[in-house]
Amino acid sequence: MRILYRYIVREVFRHAFLGLIVFTFVFFVPQLVRLTALFVRHTGSGEQIAQVFLAIFPGVLAFTTPMAILIGVLLGLGRMSADSEIIALTALGIGRRRILLPVGVLAATGALFTLLMTLWLGPLSLRTLRSLESELITSQLNFAIQPRVFEEQIPRTVLYVNDISASGTHWRGVFLAETGGQDGSRLTLAESAIVIATPKQGKLELHLKGGSTHDFERNDPDHYSVTAFGQSDIPMEVTGLMPTKEREVKNDERSIGELARESGPNWREARVELQRRFAFPAACFAFALIAVPIGAQPRRGGRAAGSLIAVLLIAGYYLALIMGTGLAREGNVPPIVGVWLGNILLILAGLILLPRMEQFHSELRWLPKLNRVRSWIRLFRLWRTRKRVAAAAASAADRDANGGRTQAEPALLSPASFPRLMDIYLLRRFFMYFALLMGAFVFLFEAFTFFELLDNIARNRVPFIIVIEYFLYLTPYLLYQLAPLAALVAILVTIGVMSKNNEIVACKASGTSLYRLALPLLAAGLALAVTMVVLDDTYLPYANQRQDALRNQIKGRPPQTYTKPQRWIFGENSKVYNYDFFDPQQNVFGGLTVLEIDPATFQVRRRVFASRAQWSDPQNLWVLESGWVRDFSDGLVTHYEKFNVKDLPELIERPTYFHREVRQAFQMSWGELRRYIDGLHKAGFDVSSLTVQWHRKLAFPLIAPVSMLLAFPFAFLVGTRGAVGGVAIGVGIGIVYWLGAELLAAMGGVGQLPPLLAGWSPDIVFFFAGLYFVFKMPT
Repeated sequence: MRILYRYIVREVFRHAFLGLIVFTFVFFVPQLVRLTALFVRHTGSGEQIAQVFLAIFPGVLAFTTPMAILIGVLLGLGRMSADSEIIALTALGIGRRRILLPVGVLAATGALFTLLMTLWLGPLSLRTLRSLESELITSQLNFAIQPRVFEEQIPRTVLYVNDISASGTHWRGVFLAETGGQDGSRLTLAESAIVIATPKQGKLELHLKGGSTHDFERNDPDHYSVTAFGQSDIPMEVTGLMPTKEREVKNDERSIGELARESGPNWREARVELQRRFAFPAACFAFALIAVPIGAQPRRGGRAAGSLIAVLLIAGYYLALIMGTGLAREGNVPPIVGVWLGNILLILAGLILLPRMEQFHSELRWLPKLNRVRSWIRLFRLWRTRKRVAAAAASAADRDANGGRTQAEPALLSPASFPRLMDIYLLRRFFMYFALLMGAFVFLFEAFTFFELLDNIARNRVPFIIVIEYFLYLTPYLLYQLAPLAALVAILVTIGVMSKNNEIVACKASGTSLYRLALPLLAAGLALAVTMVVLDDTYLPYANQRQDALRNQIKGRPPQTYTKPQRWIFGENSKVYNYDFFDPQQNVFGGLTVLEIDPATFQVRRRVFASRAQWSDPQNLWVLESGWVRDFSDGLVTHYEKFNVKDLPELIERPTYFHREVRQAFQMSWGELRRYIDGLHKAGFDVSSLTVQWHRKLAFPLIAPVSMLLAFPFAFLVGTRGAVGGVAIGVGIGIVYWLGAELLAAMGGVGQLPPLLAGWSPDIVFFFAGLYFVFKMPT
């Protein structure tokens, strides 16, 4: 019996370990960008980066270990059941309930491991991770300022920088505006600046070169002062860009004792977190209890069927957990009931199925009825097919009776014809696994994201409808990001299962080349790439804007609009607009200032002020009222004119220009980003990072067919491992690609690689590697 128990433990453990690796990798992918950026910038020591890397895992493992137990039991017992090993045990007089003992030992091990994560390592790692992030952010103040963005979090100052070097210490085109005065205005512009950060004091020392300072009083428009300088030093406080030293400890970082003693306004959220720490370890037993009777039943499909059942059970469990947690947060149910709802449902279902483990298919009451329904469906399909054949034969007979010549029987399709029956079979299997994997990846990632945001949802009192809306807009982004990985794993599983079932041998025996088998799969990969490009160029930018705004709302961050009463925006032809208010309904400005800047020297060439400005549709221009115009040259006022009403032809920006949203690269389509880059490049800005993102908008979708080309020869290395081996190889290839792609993109963003090479290198390397292995493949 010990040999049997060890055999079952080994079979379940290897599938559970593979599932743990797959789930952990899926949840770890979003962290790669941040880690590679830290590595490329060299802002932290190697020890700090390693600590950040390791501190991410405990929180992820606490979430993925119960899933791994479920997938291990279902796939392990499913494999034994498909190979009739469970039936052999029954024939030897060994009851199926004996399987509970080795599975229970594994479940207890997983529960203890998860308990270690949730009670000790998880909170400790989160505290360490967030402390290290705060230290790294504080130590890299140079990188806290983003180029071509009006930074308004600095006290009493608006800062704009045209270009920032890769080291972050050299700025070009510096614009500083003091915002503290009611009627006064001071602007400082400089051609360049050397930046020295003093993180302990929360300051940046700016050593400005080649600039000027403009002082102006609104109450006295005739008084205007311009001071030119060759060099000037300005200390600037940037405490608004730094994390506070007294960081608020979140519930997921607190110890068990602190959560249990909480009695303030946050007590309900604290109790929810406390119950969650124990519910996740208990889920290992709940998953094992329901997986044993399901996995021990003989069924067709083996691991594929087990994977589908595992996805459905995981989805049902976390859906119940999310709903119960939401009810507990709102006070509709006690926290212990809401958080443990998923475990309770799984245990009840397991206890109902457990007595039926010993029953055979013939003993199940519902099985004859199900078989009868299946027989009716098969008879209906057969009748419909015979009817179509009879109608075709009658039509041919009529044409022959009327003297018409019947067409010759079509010749057999050549092996190169497309599509054939085999092509349809391959595509159907591929898309079935692709849809299954996409659904699993997206749902698991969204569940993990929900629990990651749960503390923010509770703290900021975010309505549940906002959370649902956020995940609806997040789904297209996840589909886009995870589609190449799902396609890679799907082709490995498809060919791996066919190879295990000797279907590939049958294809070779019929004279079909492996190259011909790869044709429909590569066509599916190209279709997937085209779909991703279309999605990224149409709906995805809008969805990314919405989900980013909703995430900021959930996190309690200000939306990506302007926070000061005075607003700043860059116009066309190097103009800066500043206004006190803007009414988009009436198209009216109040307190409008327009600065025309020389892009070469970053000095003011013209300054316009108007107390009021109205857009005129008949004239198609802005009508300025009660203001003045000043022209400058070499730091001197060369022209000054006051006016009551005036229009300026150079103000070509229409009203819609001023109430548009500020967007990042991932919030723009391919064409919009190209035009944005061209405009910045003509002005002499560094567009390396944006150019890398532009190249990746085409390179990333094309990795789907490229990775499938590489996966096809690797699928035959899977051999008898079938789906499990395919998933393992797919995850390995995916890890190599994502690590390399993010590292090269980060290097291209800081100027260490040309943008073209940084964006396309992963695709090129994988493409030639795929060609090499395809040509080496024995066909």
